[in-house]
Amino acid sequence: MASNDKISTTPASVDGLSSDGLSSCHDKDTAVFGRQLKPCLPRLLGVAARFLEQPRHREAVCRDTLLLAWRNLSMLDSDTAPSQWLYSIFASRLHNQLLALHGTQLAIRQHVSVMAAEDTATVDSPTGPRPALFSGSRLLAMSHQQPDMAPSQQLLHELNDLVRAEIEQRNAPLTPTGERVYPPLYDPALRYRMLRSRVAFRLKEGFKRRLGRPFEDLWFERWLDNKPGGAQLENQGLPRRSVEAYLGSRLNLEIDPSTLRRGLDYPASFPNRTQRRKVSNLFIWPSDWDLKTPELAETPRQRFIEDIWAHRLDPTASTAYQNLMHRIEQGKPLRLHHQGILLDTESRVIGYLERYLLYMEDMSCFGFKSGMGKDPLGIAIDRHGEVVKTNKGLHRLAMAQTLGIRRATMRVRAVHQLWWNRHKGSAQGKRALQNVIEALAS
Repeated sequence: MASNDKISTTPASVDGLSSDGLSSCHDKDTAVFGRQLKPCLPRLLGVAARFLEQPRHREAVCRDTLLLAWRNLSMLDSDTAPSQWLYSIFASRLHNQLLALHGTQLAIRQHVSVMAAEDTATVDSPTGPRPALFSGSRLLAMSHQQPDMAPSQQLLHELNDLVRAEIEQRNAPLTPTGERVYPPLYDPALRYRMLRSRVAFRLKEGFKRRLGRPFEDLWFERWLDNKPGGAQLENQGLPRRSVEAYLGSRLNLEIDPSTLRRGLDYPASFPNRTQRRKVSNLFIWPSDWDLKTPELAETPRQRFIEDIWAHRLDPTASTAYQNLMHRIEQGKPLRLHHQGILLDTESRVIGYLERYLLYMEDMSCFGFKSGMGKDPLGIAIDRHGEVVKTNKGLHRLAMAQTLGIRRATMRVRAVHQLWWNRHKGSAQGKRALQNVIEALAS
Protein backbone atom coordinates (compact mmCIF):
# COMPACT_ATOMS: atom_id res chain seq x y z
CA MET A 1 0.00 0.00 0.00
CA ALA A 2 2.02 2.95 -1.24
CA SER A 3 1.84 6.25 0.58
CA ASN A 4 0.73 8.02 -2.60
CA ASP A 5 -2.40 5.89 -3.00
CA LYS A 6 -5.22 7.94 -4.44
CA ILE A 7 -7.83 8.79 -1.81
CA SER A 8 -11.40 9.28 -2.96
CA THR A 9 -13.01 12.54 -1.85
CA THR A 10 -16.44 11.90 -3.30
CA PRO A 11 -19.45 11.94 -0.96
CA ALA A 12 -20.08 8.29 -1.79
CA SER A 13 -16.81 7.20 -0.20
CA VAL A 14 -18.42 6.34 3.15
CA ASP A 15 -21.74 5.14 1.79
CA GLY A 16 -19.84 2.87 -0.57
CA LEU A 17 -18.61 0.70 2.30
CA SER A 18 -19.80 -2.86 1.82
CA SER A 19 -19.91 -5.80 4.17
CA ASP A 20 -18.23 -7.97 1.54
CA GLY A 21 -15.47 -5.43 1.08
CA LEU A 22 -14.87 -5.07 4.79
CA SER A 23 -14.85 -8.84 5.17
CA SER A 24 -12.03 -9.01 2.67
CA CYS A 25 -10.24 -6.30 4.68
CA HIS A 26 -10.23 -8.81 7.52
CA ASP A 27 -7.96 -10.97 5.37
CA LYS A 28 -5.31 -8.33 6.10
CA ASP A 29 -4.81 -7.33 2.49
CA THR A 30 -3.36 -3.81 2.31
CA ALA A 31 -4.79 -3.13 -1.12
CA VAL A 32 -8.31 -3.93 0.11
CA PHE A 33 -7.75 -1.70 3.14
CA GLY A 34 -6.82 1.07 0.73
CA ARG A 35 -9.97 0.54 -1.34
CA GLN A 36 -12.43 0.14 1.53
CA LEU A 37 -11.34 2.07 4.62
CA LYS A 38 -8.87 4.71 3.50
CA PRO A 39 -11.40 6.39 1.18
CA CYS A 40 -13.44 7.20 4.31
CA LEU A 41 -10.74 9.57 5.57
CA PRO A 42 -11.87 12.78 3.80
CA ARG A 43 -15.41 12.45 5.11
CA LEU A 44 -14.27 11.57 8.63
CA LEU A 45 -11.83 14.47 8.66
CA GLY A 46 -14.59 16.80 7.53
CA VAL A 47 -16.79 15.82 10.47
CA ALA A 48 -13.84 15.94 12.89
CA ALA A 49 -13.13 19.51 11.77
CA ARG A 50 -16.58 20.49 13.05
CA PHE A 51 -15.42 19.65 16.59
CA LEU A 52 -11.62 19.97 16.60
CA GLU A 53 -9.64 23.04 15.61
CA GLN A 54 -6.15 21.56 15.38
CA PRO A 55 -5.40 19.34 12.35
CA ARG A 56 -3.22 17.00 14.43
CA HIS A 57 -6.17 16.27 16.74
CA ARG A 58 -8.50 15.55 13.81
CA GLU A 59 -5.98 13.27 12.16
CA ALA A 60 -5.25 11.36 15.38
CA VAL A 61 -8.98 10.66 15.83
CA CYS A 62 -9.46 9.51 12.22
CA ARG A 63 -6.28 7.43 12.20
CA ASP A 64 -7.32 5.56 15.34
CA THR A 65 -10.87 5.13 14.02
CA LEU A 66 -9.63 3.27 10.95
CA LEU A 67 -7.18 1.18 12.97
CA LEU A 68 -9.89 0.18 15.44
CA ALA A 69 -12.19 -0.71 12.55
CA TRP A 70 -9.39 -2.76 10.97
CA ARG A 71 -8.80 -4.67 14.20
CA ASN A 72 -12.45 -5.34 14.96
CA LEU A 73 -13.90 -6.26 11.58
CA SER A 74 -14.96 -9.63 12.96
CA MET A 75 -17.40 -7.78 15.26
CA LEU A 76 -19.32 -6.26 12.34
CA ASP A 77 -22.58 -8.20 12.07
CA SER A 78 -24.83 -8.47 9.03
CA ASP A 79 -27.58 -6.42 10.72
CA THR A 80 -25.44 -3.29 11.00
CA ALA A 81 -24.64 -1.03 8.06
CA PRO A 82 -20.84 -0.76 7.69
CA SER A 83 -20.98 3.06 7.59
CA GLN A 84 -23.06 3.13 10.79
CA TRP A 85 -20.60 0.79 12.48
CA LEU A 86 -17.61 2.87 11.39
CA TYR A 87 -19.18 6.07 12.66
CA SER A 88 -19.94 4.44 16.01
CA ILE A 89 -16.21 3.83 16.41
CA PHE A 90 -15.52 7.38 15.27
CA ALA A 91 -18.03 8.74 17.81
CA SER A 92 -16.29 6.97 20.70
CA ARG A 93 -12.84 8.10 19.65
CA LEU A 94 -13.98 11.69 19.02
CA HIS A 95 -15.72 11.86 22.39
CA ASN A 96 -12.55 10.75 24.19
CA GLN A 97 -10.52 13.36 22.32
CA LEU A 98 -12.92 16.08 23.41
CA LEU A 99 -12.83 14.81 27.00
CA ALA A 100 -9.04 15.05 26.91
CA LEU A 101 -9.28 18.62 25.62
CA HIS A 102 -12.13 19.93 27.77
CA GLY A 103 -12.12 17.69 30.84
CA THR A 104 -15.82 17.04 31.50
CA GLN A 105 -19.07 16.18 29.76
CA LEU A 106 -20.42 19.60 30.74
CA ALA A 107 -17.46 21.36 29.16
CA ILE A 108 -17.94 19.33 25.98
CA ARG A 109 -21.62 20.33 25.85
CA GLN A 110 -20.61 23.97 26.17
CA HIS A 111 -18.02 23.55 23.42
CA VAL A 112 -20.58 22.06 21.01
CA SER A 113 -23.53 24.14 22.24
CA VAL A 114 -24.35 25.42 18.76
CA MET A 115 -24.80 21.87 17.51
CA ALA A 116 -26.28 20.38 20.66
CA ALA A 117 -28.59 23.32 21.39
CA GLU A 118 -30.84 22.25 24.29
CA ASP A 119 -30.46 18.58 23.45
CA THR A 120 -29.86 16.74 26.73
CA ALA A 121 -30.44 13.27 25.32
CA THR A 122 -27.77 10.64 25.95
CA VAL A 123 -26.70 7.34 24.47
CA ASP A 124 -25.26 4.41 26.34
CA SER A 125 -21.64 3.29 26.07
CA PRO A 126 -19.32 0.86 27.92
CA THR A 127 -18.22 3.77 30.12
CA GLY A 128 -21.70 5.14 30.78
CA PRO A 129 -24.02 7.71 29.16
CA ARG A 130 -22.61 10.30 26.79
CA PRO A 131 -24.31 13.08 24.77
CA ALA A 132 -26.46 11.68 21.97
CA LEU A 133 -24.58 13.92 19.56
CA PHE A 134 -21.74 11.40 19.88
CA SER A 135 -23.66 8.47 18.47
CA GLY A 136 -22.80 6.79 15.22
CA SER A 137 -26.13 7.68 13.63
CA ARG A 138 -25.92 11.41 14.50
CA LEU A 139 -22.36 11.78 13.22
CA LEU A 140 -23.12 9.75 10.10
CA ALA A 141 -26.02 12.10 9.34
CA MET A 142 -23.76 15.09 9.97
CA SER A 143 -21.20 13.68 7.53
CA HIS A 144 -23.58 14.39 4.63
CA GLN A 145 -23.60 18.09 5.49
CA GLN A 146 -19.88 18.65 6.03
CA PRO A 147 -17.30 19.30 3.29
CA ASP A 148 -14.65 16.63 2.92
CA MET A 149 -11.03 17.34 3.88
CA ALA A 150 -8.00 15.80 2.22
CA PRO A 151 -5.71 13.82 4.56
CA SER A 152 -2.12 14.93 4.93
CA GLN A 153 0.74 12.83 3.62
CA GLN A 154 1.92 12.36 7.20
CA LEU A 155 -1.41 10.80 8.15
CA LEU A 156 -1.27 8.47 5.15
CA HIS A 157 2.29 7.46 6.01
CA GLU A 158 1.29 6.75 9.63
CA LEU A 159 -1.67 4.63 8.56
CA ASN A 160 0.43 2.70 6.06
CA ASP A 161 3.10 1.94 8.66
CA LEU A 162 0.62 0.94 11.37
CA VAL A 163 -1.44 -1.34 9.13
CA ARG A 164 1.70 -2.91 7.70
CA ALA A 165 2.90 -3.63 11.26
CA GLU A 166 -0.42 -5.33 12.08
CA ILE A 167 -0.02 -7.52 8.99
CA GLU A 168 3.64 -8.36 9.64
CA GLN A 169 2.77 -9.38 13.18
CA ARG A 170 1.05 -12.49 11.82
CA ASN A 171 4.44 -13.96 10.93
CA ALA A 172 6.54 -12.33 13.64
CA PRO A 173 8.61 -14.35 16.15
CA LEU A 174 6.85 -15.93 19.11
CA THR A 175 7.20 -14.77 22.69
CA PRO A 176 7.99 -17.40 25.35
CA THR A 177 4.27 -17.94 25.99
CA GLY A 178 3.35 -18.15 22.31
CA GLU A 179 2.07 -14.69 21.33
CA ARG A 180 3.41 -12.85 18.31
CA VAL A 181 5.73 -9.91 18.95
CA TYR A 182 4.75 -6.49 17.64
CA PRO A 183 7.37 -5.77 14.93
CA PRO A 184 7.94 -2.03 15.56
CA LEU A 185 8.89 -2.75 19.19
CA TYR A 186 10.84 -5.95 18.56
CA ASP A 187 14.60 -6.20 18.21
CA PRO A 188 16.52 -9.29 16.98
CA ALA A 189 18.79 -8.88 20.01
CA LEU A 190 15.97 -10.43 22.06
CA ARG A 191 15.70 -13.52 19.90
CA TYR A 192 18.09 -15.81 21.81
CA ARG A 193 16.67 -15.08 25.26
CA MET A 194 13.12 -15.39 23.94
CA LEU A 195 13.93 -18.71 22.32
CA ARG A 196 15.57 -20.03 25.48
CA SER A 197 12.60 -18.98 27.59
CA ARG A 198 10.15 -20.41 25.08
CA VAL A 199 11.89 -23.79 25.11
CA ALA A 200 11.80 -23.81 28.93
CA PHE A 201 8.14 -22.77 28.91
CA ARG A 202 7.15 -25.47 26.42
CA LEU A 203 9.05 -28.15 28.34
CA LYS A 204 7.34 -27.08 31.55
CA GLU A 205 3.89 -26.95 29.96
CA GLY A 206 4.51 -30.23 28.13
CA PHE A 207 5.38 -31.93 31.41
CA LYS A 208 2.21 -30.58 33.02
CA ARG A 209 0.06 -31.61 30.08
CA ARG A 210 1.42 -35.14 29.69
CA LEU A 211 2.19 -36.14 33.25
CA GLY A 212 0.98 -33.63 35.83
CA ARG A 213 -2.50 -32.88 34.48
CA PRO A 214 -3.61 -36.51 33.87
CA PHE A 215 -2.59 -37.39 37.43
CA GLU A 216 -4.32 -34.29 38.85
CA ASP A 217 -7.48 -34.94 36.84
CA LEU A 218 -7.62 -38.58 37.88
CA TRP A 219 -7.26 -37.71 41.56
CA PHE A 220 -9.78 -34.87 41.17
CA GLU A 221 -12.30 -37.30 39.66
CA ARG A 222 -11.90 -39.49 42.73
CA TRP A 223 -12.62 -36.47 44.94
CA LEU A 224 -15.70 -35.57 42.89
CA ASP A 225 -17.06 -39.09 43.38
CA ASN A 226 -16.17 -39.25 47.10
CA LYS A 227 -13.73 -42.10 46.58
CA PRO A 228 -10.88 -42.96 48.96
CA GLY A 229 -8.06 -40.41 48.84
CA GLY A 230 -10.33 -37.56 47.81
CA ALA A 231 -10.40 -35.92 51.23
CA GLN A 232 -6.62 -35.70 51.21
CA LEU A 233 -6.73 -33.84 47.89
CA GLU A 234 -9.17 -31.29 49.30
CA ASN A 235 -6.96 -30.79 52.34
CA GLN A 236 -4.08 -30.04 49.96
CA GLY A 237 -6.13 -27.38 48.15
CA LEU A 238 -7.59 -29.09 45.03
CA PRO A 239 -5.78 -28.73 41.68
CA ARG A 240 -6.78 -25.38 40.16
CA ARG A 241 -6.54 -26.51 36.53
CA SER A 242 -8.80 -29.49 37.18
CA VAL A 243 -11.36 -27.31 38.96
CA GLU A 244 -11.31 -24.79 36.09
CA ALA A 245 -11.68 -27.51 33.47
CA TYR A 246 -14.64 -29.00 35.34
CA LEU A 247 -16.48 -25.76 36.13
CA GLY A 248 -15.55 -23.75 33.02
CA SER A 249 -17.52 -20.51 32.65
CA ARG A 250 -19.26 -21.04 36.00
CA LEU A 251 -16.14 -19.54 37.55
CA ASN A 252 -16.64 -16.33 35.56
CA LEU A 253 -18.20 -13.37 37.33
CA GLU A 254 -19.46 -10.12 35.81
CA ILE A 255 -18.06 -7.39 38.03
CA ASP A 256 -17.92 -3.61 38.03
CA PRO A 257 -14.12 -3.04 37.87
CA SER A 258 -14.38 0.02 40.11
CA THR A 259 -15.43 -2.22 43.03
CA LEU A 260 -12.13 -4.10 42.86
CA ARG A 261 -9.83 -2.23 45.24
CA ARG A 262 -7.30 -4.74 46.58
CA GLY A 263 -4.65 -6.82 44.86
CA LEU A 264 -2.29 -9.58 45.92
CA ASP A 265 1.30 -8.85 46.85
CA TYR A 266 2.59 -12.40 46.54
CA PRO A 267 5.85 -11.99 48.53
CA ALA A 268 3.92 -10.34 51.38
CA SER A 269 0.99 -12.77 51.30
CA PHE A 270 3.19 -15.84 50.81
CA PRO A 271 6.60 -15.09 52.35
CA ASN A 272 7.58 -18.75 52.03
CA ARG A 273 8.87 -19.21 48.47
CA THR A 274 7.90 -22.86 48.32
CA GLN A 275 4.35 -22.03 49.30
CA ARG A 276 4.32 -19.11 46.85
CA ARG A 277 5.20 -21.39 43.95
CA LYS A 278 2.69 -24.00 45.09
CA VAL A 279 -0.40 -21.81 45.46
CA SER A 280 -0.58 -20.96 41.75
CA ASN A 281 -1.56 -24.60 41.17
CA LEU A 282 -4.18 -24.71 43.95
CA PHE A 283 -7.80 -23.58 44.07
CA ILE A 284 -8.14 -23.43 47.88
CA TRP A 285 -5.62 -21.17 49.60
CA PRO A 286 -4.94 -21.51 53.36
CA SER A 287 -3.30 -19.13 55.85
CA ASP A 288 -3.46 -15.32 56.11
CA TRP A 289 -2.65 -14.36 52.51
CA ASP A 290 -5.70 -12.06 52.36
CA LEU A 291 -4.64 -9.89 55.28
CA LYS A 292 -1.78 -8.20 53.41
CA THR A 293 -3.33 -6.93 50.20
CA PRO A 294 -2.30 -3.46 48.96
CA GLU A 295 -4.65 -0.94 47.37
CA LEU A 296 -4.71 -1.31 43.58
CA ALA A 297 -4.70 2.48 43.24
CA GLU A 298 -1.16 2.47 44.64
CA THR A 299 0.30 -0.11 42.26
CA PRO A 300 2.84 0.85 39.55
CA ARG A 301 0.57 -0.49 36.79
CA GLN A 302 -2.33 1.69 37.89
CA ARG A 303 -0.13 4.78 38.08
CA PHE A 304 1.34 4.00 34.65
CA ILE A 305 -2.06 3.64 32.97
CA GLU A 306 -3.53 6.72 34.64
CA ASP A 307 -0.43 8.71 33.71
CA ILE A 308 -0.45 7.93 30.00
CA TRP A 309 -4.24 8.34 29.73
CA ALA A 310 -4.05 11.74 31.39
CA HIS A 311 -1.41 12.72 28.79
CA ARG A 312 -2.96 10.99 25.80
CA LEU A 313 -2.94 14.18 23.74
CA ASP A 314 0.84 14.27 24.08
CA PRO A 315 2.44 11.07 25.44
CA THR A 316 5.83 12.81 25.57
CA ALA A 317 4.50 14.88 28.50
CA SER A 318 3.86 11.75 30.59
CA THR A 319 6.00 10.56 33.46
CA ALA A 320 6.23 7.17 31.75
CA TYR A 321 7.83 8.74 28.69
CA GLN A 322 10.33 10.63 30.82
CA ASN A 323 11.26 7.50 32.76
CA LEU A 324 11.69 5.37 29.65
CA MET A 325 13.80 8.02 27.94
CA HIS A 326 15.93 8.36 31.08
CA ARG A 327 16.65 4.64 30.91
CA ILE A 328 17.85 5.04 27.33
CA GLU A 329 20.13 7.91 28.37
CA GLN A 330 21.59 5.68 31.10
CA GLY A 331 22.24 2.92 28.60
CA LYS A 332 19.63 0.68 30.27
CA PRO A 333 16.63 0.68 27.90
CA LEU A 334 13.58 -1.29 28.99
CA ARG A 335 13.77 -4.91 27.81
CA LEU A 336 10.71 -7.13 28.11
CA HIS A 337 11.83 -10.37 26.54
CA HIS A 338 8.60 -12.12 27.57
CA GLN A 339 6.78 -9.66 25.27
CA GLY A 340 9.55 -9.27 22.69
CA ILE A 341 9.93 -5.56 23.43
CA LEU A 342 13.09 -3.42 23.44
CA LEU A 343 12.56 0.32 23.98
CA ASP A 344 15.95 1.69 22.93
CA THR A 345 14.78 4.61 20.75
CA GLU A 346 12.37 7.47 21.20
CA SER A 347 10.15 6.21 18.36
CA ARG A 348 9.81 2.84 20.10
CA VAL A 349 8.99 4.50 23.41
CA ILE A 350 6.25 6.57 21.81
CA GLY A 351 4.99 3.54 19.87
CA TYR A 352 4.87 1.53 23.11
CA LEU A 353 2.79 4.18 24.90
CA GLU A 354 0.49 4.73 21.91
CA ARG A 355 -0.15 1.01 21.68
CA TYR A 356 -1.54 1.05 25.23
CA LEU A 357 -3.64 4.09 24.38
CA LEU A 358 -5.12 2.35 21.35
CA TYR A 359 -6.02 -0.65 23.53
CA MET A 360 -7.82 1.77 25.83
CA GLU A 361 -9.69 3.37 22.94
CA ASP A 362 -10.69 -0.12 21.84
CA MET A 363 -12.01 -0.92 25.33
CA SER A 364 -13.82 2.41 25.56
CA CYS A 365 -15.57 1.74 22.25
CA PHE A 366 -16.28 -2.00 22.37
CA GLY A 367 -16.24 -2.67 26.10
CA PHE A 368 -14.12 -5.12 28.03
CA LYS A 369 -13.15 -8.11 25.87
CA SER A 370 -12.56 -11.29 27.84
CA GLY A 371 -10.31 -12.68 25.11
CA MET A 372 -8.14 -9.58 24.81
CA GLY A 373 -5.23 -11.10 26.78
CA LYS A 374 -3.81 -14.58 26.94
CA ASP A 375 -5.50 -15.18 30.32
CA PRO A 376 -8.84 -14.10 31.82
CA LEU A 377 -8.72 -11.45 34.51
CA GLY A 378 -7.93 -13.44 37.63
CA ILE A 379 -9.46 -12.87 41.06
CA ALA A 380 -9.42 -14.63 44.42
CA ILE A 381 -12.13 -14.73 47.10
CA ASP A 382 -10.91 -13.86 50.58
CA ARG A 383 -12.16 -15.25 53.90
CA HIS A 384 -15.01 -12.70 54.02
CA GLY A 385 -16.18 -13.30 50.45
CA GLU A 386 -14.56 -10.11 49.12
CA VAL A 387 -12.81 -10.04 45.76
CA VAL A 388 -9.02 -9.65 45.56
CA LYS A 389 -7.12 -9.20 42.28
CA THR A 390 -4.50 -11.83 41.42
CA ASN A 391 -1.60 -11.28 39.02
CA LYS A 392 -3.48 -12.07 35.79
CA GLY A 393 -4.60 -9.06 33.71
CA LEU A 394 -3.41 -6.23 35.95
CA HIS A 395 -2.85 -3.83 33.05
CA ARG A 396 -6.28 -4.61 31.59
CA LEU A 397 -7.93 -4.01 34.94
CA ALA A 398 -6.07 -0.71 35.33
CA MET A 399 -7.34 0.32 31.88
CA ALA A 400 -10.91 -0.62 32.74
CA GLN A 401 -10.81 1.29 36.02
CA THR A 402 -9.20 4.37 34.48
CA LEU A 403 -11.77 4.46 31.68
CA GLY A 404 -14.72 3.78 33.97
CA ILE A 405 -15.77 0.55 32.22
CA ARG A 406 -18.91 -0.64 33.99
CA ARG A 407 -18.73 -4.41 33.52
CA ALA A 408 -15.91 -6.88 33.01
CA THR A 409 -15.69 -10.67 33.10
CA MET A 410 -13.34 -12.07 35.73
CA ARG A 411 -12.29 -15.62 36.52
CA VAL A 412 -12.20 -16.94 40.09
CA ARG A 413 -8.82 -18.62 40.34
CA ALA A 414 -8.75 -19.29 44.08
CA VAL A 415 -10.83 -19.08 47.25
CA HIS A 416 -9.79 -18.81 50.87
CA GLN A 417 -9.97 -22.03 52.82
CA LEU A 418 -12.17 -20.47 55.53
CA TRP A 419 -14.64 -19.21 52.92
CA TRP A 420 -14.63 -22.61 51.20
CA ASN A 421 -15.31 -24.47 54.43
CA ARG A 422 -18.11 -22.10 55.38
CA HIS A 423 -19.98 -22.40 52.08
CA LYS A 424 -19.43 -26.04 51.22
CA GLY A 425 -20.79 -27.04 54.62
CA SER A 426 -20.71 -30.76 55.33
CA ALA A 427 -21.00 -31.65 51.63
CA GLN A 428 -18.28 -33.54 49.79
CA GLY A 429 -17.21 -33.87 46.16
CA LYS A 430 -19.62 -32.61 43.51
CA ARG A 431 -22.13 -31.35 46.04
CA ALA A 432 -19.46 -29.31 47.83
CA LEU A 433 -18.41 -27.74 44.54
CA GLN A 434 -22.04 -26.98 43.69
CA ASN A 435 -22.54 -25.23 47.04
CA VAL A 436 -19.47 -23.09 46.43
CA ILE A 437 -20.56 -22.15 42.91
CA GLU A 438 -23.98 -21.12 44.20
CA ALA A 439 -22.26 -18.93 46.82
CA LEU A 440 -20.12 -17.32 44.12
CA ALA A 441 -23.16 -16.60 41.98
CA SER A 442 -24.87 -14.82 44.85
